[in-house]
Amino acid sequence: MAKKTQWPWPLIIPVLVLVATITLGTLVLGGCRQEPQTVKLVMGYVPNVQFAPWYVAQEKGYFEDAGLELTMDYGKINDVMRLLAAGEIDFAIAGGDEVIVARSQDLPVTYVMALYARFPAAVVSMKDAGISEPTALRGRTVGIPGFYGTNYIALKAILAWAGLTEADVTVLPVGYNQVAVLSEGKVDAVVGFDNNEPIQLHNLGFETNVIHSYDYFDLVGHGVVTGETQMRDNPKRVQAFVRATLKGMDYALKNPDEAFEICLKFAPESGGPNAEVQKQVMLESMRLWQSSFTDVHGLGSSDPAAWSVAQQSMLEWGLIPKEIPAELLVNNDYIDY
Repeated sequence: MAKKTQWPWPLIIPVLVLVATITLGTLVLGGCRQEPQTVKLVMGYVPNVQFAPWYVAQEKGYFEDAGLELTMDYGKINDVMRLLAAGEIDFAIAGGDEVIVARSQDLPVTYVMALYARFPAAVVSMKDAGISEPTALRGRTVGIPGFYGTNYIALKAILAWAGLTEADVTVLPVGYNQVAVLSEGKVDAVVGFDNNEPIQLHNLGFETNVIHSYDYFDLVGHGVVTGETQMRDNPKRVQAFVRATLKGMDYALKNPDEAFEICLKFAPESGGPNAEVQKQVMLESMRLWQSSFTDVHGLGSSDPAAWSVAQQSMLEWGLIPKEIPAELLVNNDYIDY
């Protein structure tokens, strides 16, 4: 009769622990895996290479790794700040000026990550129109996307700086067709972004004058905005979203050629004959992502002092009725990647 092999207890116990660990892990990963949380980001513009951080983060799986399923909404939403404040949408890309206006109207929204470290809005006109400074806008027709958002606020700010009002110009809503309406002579000037319309017009062979808003006043550039409801009820989701976005931004800066190819998957109209100029737009956008402040405090951070300066200017121009504590406007606590 064969002798029965007996395993010594010191060997059996570790084996049993290992089996139990593997079994539990299989159950957790297989049967109890959490579904990703769906989040909506309102882009505020058409698909464009300027949104490279989100395109790269999506393509590289950074949102998925963070447990998020991202939906990018390119529709025109005029009351985006109210919807953010009510918790009806999760995040939006919007200007710091829009946040200041919203807060002055008691809408609880907060800027949690900077995209543009410098205010990008500019007035663009043809060289022969002679509009080289804000005072020259008197009596002119100016095209803007609509009576909302950063371009509209920037126009009001530029007019106020020059001692003008909307009554001194003709303001024409043109959608996101600034390049077309200006090149076709339908308006005398348009309000667009430093890193977009002037580059496109130059590529088409036009000489332009560009009134850079940052030469006249300091406002805060575009970034990620969310509502206090989101920050209170889902702080980990806000952290995860910002962290994934910043990883995308960082990767794009280090790999611009690959980042552009990724952008074409989300904004295919930027390819083909448009590829050269659109890559320029992306590279100019990347320069706006960085500043002396972000060099010290990290990508995506925003200087609270800049918000105070912006508010004082907007208060002086009559764009807001009251000043709000900077800590309610901007929160850099999520800048950690």
